[in-house]
Amino acid sequence: MVGLALTGKLIMMIMHKTRSLGPRRNGFLFFGLSTALSITAVPAAWADTAPKTQPAPLAAPVPTTGTAKQIALLVKQLAQAPTPEDAHTLQERLETLRAAHLSPTTQLLVRRAEKDLTSEKPDDAVDDMGDALALQPDQAILWRTRAQMRLVAGNLKGAVSDLGEALMRDAEDAQSWSLLASVEEHLNDGQAALKAWQKATALNPMLDRSHKRSDSLRIKAFGQPT
Repeated sequence: MVGLALTGKLIMMIMHKTRSLGPRRNGFLFFGLSTALSITAVPAAWADTAPKTQPAPLAAPVPTTGTAKQIALLVKQLAQAPTPEDAHTLQERLETLRAAHLSPTTQLLVRRAEKDLTSEKPDDAVDDMGDALALQPDQAILWRTRAQMRLVAGNLKGAVSDLGEALMRDAEDAQSWSLLASVEEHLNDGQAALKAWQKATALNPMLDRSHKRSDSLRIKAFGQPT
């Protein structure tokens, strides 16, 4: 089993890039990025059986009818998750399924990109992800991962473009919408950021239980209410 863990150094780099947004425990910085680069590829056979380990509070087991259907059911469960802990568990399982079809070569390239990023070489990380995408351009999670690396590299327009590709392939990925909201906010497009965040929280309401992030983006989009 091959895994990529987001290191403390990488978290600090991303927080530096997004420092103007402030620390939001229910938002992108603390939830989305803490798992988005933790890409763990597993054999297809494991993916078919993984939902059987689902904790009791998370409703019925996922039928073993293919990765796409498993993802669809977990997406529905995520939208109804009763607690942040349940949402986090579901999000991690969705991440595993979304990365289940990455080839060994692609996994190595993603791991090298993550290493480049922790070594403060974001441009090299973007190049590595470009090589990974050349091998498997159909994998939405790769487009989202390169968008994250482009964000660190300061290429916001490139990040938006990559997220468009990611969402075209997987429109129900809350992490892609959350990342898009942050990138659009950096681009000072308040309305686009709000729309993206609304998409993210519709898929995972636990991202913004207090609605503070939504309220902040609404003010940036439309100004203070009179």
